[in-house]
Amino acid sequence: MAGAGVVVTVSPATGGRHDDRRLKRRTMVRRVGRFSRLARASLSVLMLALPAGCAGSRPPERESQTTVPAVPTTSFTGRWTKLAGVCPTLTGATAASVGRTGAGKPGPGNVDTPVAQIVNCTWGEGEKSVGVLLSLNRSDGPLPADQATAQQFQRFFDRYVADGSTVYWKPEPALEDKAYLSIHKDRVTIKLSILSSNAEFTVYYQVAELERSAWDDALAEHREILRGLAADVLDDLR
Repeated sequence: MAGAGVVVTVSPATGGRHDDRRLKRRTMVRRVGRFSRLARASLSVLMLALPAGCAGSRPPERESQTTVPAVPTTSFTGRWTKLAGVCPTLTGATAASVGRTGAGKPGPGNVDTPVAQIVNCTWGEGEKSVGVLLSLNRSDGPLPADQATAQQFQRFFDRYVADGSTVYWKPEPALEDKAYLSIHKDRVTIKLSILSSNAEFTVYYQVAELERSAWDDALAEHREILRGLAADVLDDLR
């Protein structure tokens, strides 16, 4: 399969069936770990946007320029104050349809301070696994928190497109302040990135490997799943 990083070899002595089974097992093992690595990479970037001294363990890949002030303020401009719980709780019909209900498993780098909250959670592994990476700004600085979040959201999205991490994307209309539906370069992860006032988050959903010709159809096929999962995250914002 082109782009899968797997070379298929068939032994003339044993025939192709045994090698095909081994190939499938190797491919499954690689895909199981890929989803959590993707979340950790995105998380390390968010952590760089925290003021010095606020970060715990360092997890996703964002640029070092921060929109969060070095000196926290006691008030902020924005709609949201926190996520209710360590992870979102998936309770909707969409989550039930893909077998990913309940609270997620917290990943590395979760942070909750007076100035910011960062949440990294996953539900399951392999196909139909779900991940959520959320950043909530609770501090006005040179810019109000909601404006700073909007700038950060667009800057990071543009960066991922420019560096090839996002290989295909479309605006997703009528969803909070701004949203994008996209495909990650691993070709098995579909993402829905959402800006909502002073919070931004991405929902990750893993599918079978996508050929280039199927990208547009894949976004159309899975967009309601991503939107349904995102609705559960929005329900848990307070």
